[in-house]
Formats: sequence, C-alpha cells, structure tokens
Amino acid sequence: MTWRRLPGRSVGVSAVLSLGAVVAVDVVVVRVLHGADRPWGAVAAVAAVAAVLIVAAVVAYDVTRLRVTRWRLTRDRLELRSGVLSRRHRSVPRDRVRSVDLRADPVRRAFGLAVVRIGAGGHGDERTELTLDPLTRAEAESLRRALLSGAPAGPFLPATGWEDLPSASTSTGPGGGRATGDRDAGRIGGAVGAETVGAGAVEVVARLRWSWVRYAPLTVWSFAGAAIVLGVLYKPLDALGVEVFSGETAGVVWDWLTERPWVTVPLVVAGNVVAGVTGALLIFVESWGGYRLEREPGRPGSATATGPDRVRSPAADPARRDGRWRVRRGLLTSRSLTLDEERLRGVEIREPLLLRLGGGARVKAVATGLGKAEEGETEDVAALTPPLPRGEAARVAARIAGGPLPEPLPHPVAARRRRVRRALAAVVAPVAALAIAVAVLSRSGWSWASEAGVWARAASTEAWVWGVAASVTATALAAALWLAVAGYRGLGHALGGRHLVARSGAVVRRTVALDLGGIVGWTITQSYVQRRAGLLTVSATTAAGDGHYDVVDVGCDAGLELAAGAVPGLLDPFLVRTGGPEG
Repeated sequence: MTWRRLPGRSVGVSAVLSLGAVVAVDVVVVRVLHGADRPWGAVAAVAAVAAVLIVAAVVAYDVTRLRVTRWRLTRDRLELRSGVLSRRHRSVPRDRVRSVDLRADPVRRAFGLAVVRIGAGGHGDERTELTLDPLTRAEAESLRRALLSGAPAGPFLPATGWEDLPSASTSTGPGGGRATGDRDAGRIGGAVGAETVGAGAVEVVARLRWSWVRYAPLTVWSFAGAAIVLGVLYKPLDALGVEVFSGETAGVVWDWLTERPWVTVPLVVAGNVVAGVTGALLIFVESWGGYRLEREPGRPGSATATGPDRVRSPAADPARRDGRWRVRRGLLTSRSLTLDEERLRGVEIREPLLLRLGGGARVKAVATGLGKAEEGETEDVAALTPPLPRGEAARVAARIAGGPLPEPLPHPVAARRRRVRRALAAVVAPVAALAIAVAVLSRSGWSWASEAGVWARAASTEAWVWGVAASVTATALAAALWLAVAGYRGLGHALGGRHLVARSGAVVRRTVALDLGGIVGWTITQSYVQRRAGLLTVSATTAAGDGHYDVVDVGCDAGLELAAGAVPGLLDPFLVRTGGPEG
C-alpha cells in the first residue's frame, strides 16, 4: 500500500490560526512602543514585521510537518509516520480500533478539513491513540467507515483514492421524509430511522430538542458560566491596558459593597446568576447544537471480538451486538464520535444534584479506547446525550444496553445509619472543636488586639457572631442529614441477564449498567465500621470507563451472591457456603 500525504489546505488553516498570536503580540508591541513615545509610523512598521514573521514561522513549520508526515491503511493496520525533529512510526491494528472521533473547528470547517482521532487503548491512554491532523471531510468519513466496518483496504486506497468505497444509499423513512446516508454526513434527514448505510438501516435513537435547554442552568456551568463571561470580557480590556483586577479597582468595589450592603449584595448575586445562566445556555447551544445519536449496522459476517476485550456475556452468542454508535454534535466546532458496539462495556446515567432535582439526567458510555478531553473541551468525551429528562435518559440507556434494565434493589438500613453518623460527625465535630477553642482562649484573657476600642467592639458584636454561627451550624446540619438520607435512597443494585446495575451517590447519583462480559475481576473491601454493621463494598473491575464500579454498602450475603452470580465460577474458589445450598 502506498503512503498518503495530509492535505495541503492545512497550511491555510495554520495561517489563519496564527492570527490569534499575531494580535496578542502586536498589542504588546503597540503598548510598549507607544509608551516609549515612538512615532506611530515606526510602531505600525514594527507591528507589521512581527505579524509577518509569526505567520511565516507558523506556515514554515506546518509545511515541514506536512512534508514529513505520511499515513496508510493496509488490510491489517493503520500506520502513521510523523515528527519534525524526532521521527515516529506508529501503528494501530485495525481489529483494535475502538472509537473514531472526527472534529472540525470553524476554521477547519471553512477549509473542508477535519481532525481524526483513532482510539485503540484502555482508559484513553494517549500512547494508544493515533491522530491524523487534518484530513479532508470526505477522507475522514471514508476512513471512519473503513476502520469500523471491516472493509478491505486494497480496492480503494493505493491509487484510486477513496471514491471507490461503497457509498451510503438514500431511502425514504416511515414519515415520508428523504434521508441521506454518510456521503452527506453534515445533513439531517427528515425521519427517524430513515437512513441506510450499505445493507442495513441507520437508526436515529435521539436528536436534539430545544426544550432540553431548560436543563442547562442546572449544570455546573451555571457556576462556571459567570467566570467564562468575565474571562471573555477581561481579555480585550487587559489587551487595551485596562487593569480590571488592580488594587485600586478592588478598593473601589469593596467601598461600593460596604456602603449599602442590603442593596449591593443582592445586585451582585443577581448579576452572577444572570451571567452564570447566560454562560451555561451559550455552552449548551455551542456544544449540543445539531446533536444526533445514531446506531449504524455492523459489518456483515463480523466475528466476535477476541483478546482481552472479548465479551464473555452469557447472552453474547444469542444476542450478539456488532453495530456502531455515533454521536454528532457541535454548533461551531462540529464533532462526530463513533463507538464500536463490541467495545461498549455498559452505559451510565449520571444525575448531579441540581439536575436531579429538576428531573433531568445525562447518559455516558462505559467503553474502552475513549480519548481524554482536550484543552478547552466543555463536555466529557464519553457523553452520549446532553442534559435531558430522566425518562428519556432511561429510554436511551436501555436502547444502548440492548434491553430494559432491572430496577435496583434497596440496601440494608444499616447503610442509612452509617451515613447519618458520618453527617453528624462531619458537622458537629468541627463546631464543637471551635467552640472549645474559643472558650479556652476567652478564659485565658486572649484578645485580638490590646486596644480598648477594638475589644469593646468585639464584645458588642459577640452575641451577633454567635447567633450567625448557630444559624450556619443548624443549616449545615440539616443539609448534611438531607444528603445522608438522599445518599441512602440512591443506593441500589441489581443483576439482569446481561448487565450488573449499581447505583450510588448523593451529590452526583450514578446508575451504571455494566456488561457482564466486561467484568474481569472483583475487589471485596470491608472497613471496621462496615464489619460491625454487616456491610461490604463489592467492586467490579473492567478495562473500560473508570476501571472499576462499586456496589457500596451492600449486605455481606447479598454482595457476595451478587458477585458470584454475575460471573459464574470466578469467585467460587474464594467462597464458603454455610447453611446448605442457599447459604
């Protein structure tokens, strides 16, 4: 197979992206030279020379990178040669490819390019990822289909290019709408389930509903959104020489807050809420615009995966799943992630506290080979859905899992007592220690200052301070007890014919349905307190996702029976049954 080059249009992308560095450098040049009373003509000349040098350096590096970078796809593996100073030759076997991630920011989209990231390792290990930066959109789509469909490389790669790869067909769905296949991957058809690729239909499992945007303020971005908005405003002001966070500015803001606190403090809080909600809405729209979750048909006659990732589920043979899941999203930066269903080890429903109180949830994949989030990425690479209603999340999770999931069973009451005790200790112990310390210091005559005026003011406000401390303590205690009870109600586990279901968490409730074939081992832990309460924690080890998933504070008999029944024979050498076969 001949080696292929990356497209030359990448040079134009590099030139455009270098303009950001040009602006930053030229702003500094203008500020320094203008402050030194240099004539504007000289300032403009220096700025222009700096801009030309920066663009030329970036373009020269990219041209050199393109000249030394080659890649090819053979019948067995994908190979990449790269490196300007240090040459590297990397190779990924085709049967080890677990995911293909296509990404195109606005600049690359304008040039018709995309970055392709191929995942072929566990836990997103960067050493097992291979990145082609960039390919044309047509090449990226064809490579994605070839890697995940098992199409032979010979007929279309060496000389004829990608055009001879069988293209997606077009069909009419149940609703009468015309839908296009992968050849027009950027468009959305008119009917769910209308698309066909090769010989099988593409099922559209979920697509964006703009009513889901109401859940955006219930995510963590409502708190970080204000910082994002302020950061966006700070950069241009700082470039113009305005010192936003100077000591003088801080003094003015503090004086303004303390003059009328009953008016200014609510205004500041309301402003932060508005900025946070605005930032959360903008992030939701940019990240999930054009969202679509699809299931593509598997490659005809494909064999079950082999090696350490082989699925050993009891239901694997009669209900083998060899399709592919594809997530497409992004308003400005388009992203397409494709997961091989054979590499999918389960699904997770995640419910952060605010989102749970609003009746929402999110769905994540438990899979091998998913890369790490890039710098500036606002969403988890394993995210399969945006925040959406809890019922819709359960439907999508069940569809991904291949069938309805069993309802988790509750855990013993001893687990609730344990959480209540921990909540009491977390709040009462620090308060009691602080009260004892204050009492001891007061008896010893210690004071903050020796001046009589300061001591008098401190004595006059002592009752007010203790009142506030008591109110804060009562509020914290109530919140801790509520979280303890919510954490207990969130505990649960179940064992179905194909999946182990584990649920836990008070602040972030996680319901994980782990494929039994993906469990490679068990870890049983029991602390001293758990032993006294008759509880233990059973952890299922897997090569996907977090690496292990815990069934927390389950009864001893129930936990061991759960582990023994999930993977028959794996724990039998370590179990001693008492009281007959049912013991």
